[in-house]
This record gives sequence, C-alpha cells and structure tokens, in this order.
Amino acid sequence: MATALNPSGEMEGRTTVGASAFLLETRIGPLMHECRYRYPKVQVSLRQLSISRAHEAVRSGEVDLALVHGEPTVGEPPPAGITVEELPDLEVVPVAAASLVNASDPVAALASVRVLAVDPDCASHQVLVGALRDTYGIDPTVVEAGSMGGARELARAGYGVAMLPYEAVGPAAGGLAVLPGLPRLRLGVRALWGGRELARPPVAAVCDVATRVGREKVVQPA
Repeated sequence: MATALNPSGEMEGRTTVGASAFLLETRIGPLMHECRYRYPKVQVSLRQLSISRAHEAVRSGEVDLALVHGEPTVGEPPPAGITVEELPDLEVVPVAAASLVNASDPVAALASVRVLAVDPDCASHQVLVGALRDTYGIDPTVVEAGSMGGARELARAGYGVAMLPYEAVGPAAGGLAVLPGLPRLRLGVRALWGGRELARPPVAAVCDVATRVGREKVVQPA
C-alpha cells in the first residue's frame, strides 16, 4: 500500500518546527535549505516559540520539533516521551550602534540607552544588564524588541544595546559594532521532539537535519 501511494519511494509529509527567536534567523534558513535538498516532498511549517513553552508545545503536538537556546525549563527534566538532543552552541555578543561604541566617553554615551530583549525567557539580556551595572555603574531599562530584526534595527539607530547571535551580526554588521569590555556568551541549543521510536519518518528526517545545522565552522569575533 505504501508503495502504491508513493511509488517513487521518496519521503513525504509535513513537519511543524517551532524555534526560539534567535534560532529562527540563524539556524532555520540552513535547515530549510537542507530539507528542500534532501527531502523535497517533506513540507516544513515554522512557528516562533518561546523557550519556556518548548516542552509543552512538543508534548501537546503543537509542534513536532522544537529548537530552542538556553534552558527550556530550568531545573526540571524533560517530560516522559520527549527526547532532548544537544546541538551546536550559539554565541551571542553585545552590540550597539558603531557611533556609541566609538564614543570618547562610553559611560555618558551608554547612560541613556536601553537593553533590548529579544526573548524574555533568554537570560542573555539579564547578563548584559548586570555587566552594564558592574562595569559602568548604569542601571538600564529593559525593553522587549519583539524580534531579533527589531532589536538589531533599534540598536543600529542608537536606541539601545542588545545581545545578538554573532552568526547574525558578523564582522560587517552595517552600523553595528561589538561593545568592548562586556561579556560574550555561549548558549546551549537543543532539539526537543518525540524521539525516534515515536516520531513519524518526516519528523525524524527533519530532526536529523537539525542536528547537523550549525556545525559549520563559524568565524569567531576577535
């Protein structure tokens, strides 16, 4: 029956992938490209997913596969039936407008800026708040930027500073620069899914692709 319905033998079906805001911009593009190449008849649907909802989204069937950075549920093991696979880390760096970074008086320049949070569940912006307080004596306001693109544009305009993936800003960020003297973080990345014994073949195939995405060599910032 399977052969009659799919004589070519090609895998086909639909998989819903949820990803945290950072990963939507840095890892989903390569994932989609690889999936189209390897499994052209597998349709991948995307959803932005908050880190704290990753376990529940997989458990309830809202998504077949969740890709998140940081800790989905701090201090708690994944629910029964959910497999967690470690993926390549994501490096995030503090960025701001180049004019702000090159200011002769960084304390005065940074005094009125905000910290731009992309995902409220990600601890990276809290690390940035602490570092600004400890390094410059500044107690900044935290503003949710809504998306990584929004945070990047607000930072470029001089409105605030943000922790963003180095994969997305790179050495030629067009008006953005990495703030010196502030921490850079490596965030764990995880794939959460129902496990090979529970997953439909298209889901397992997409998960296999996800475990390879991000393993390419990324040039580290100086």
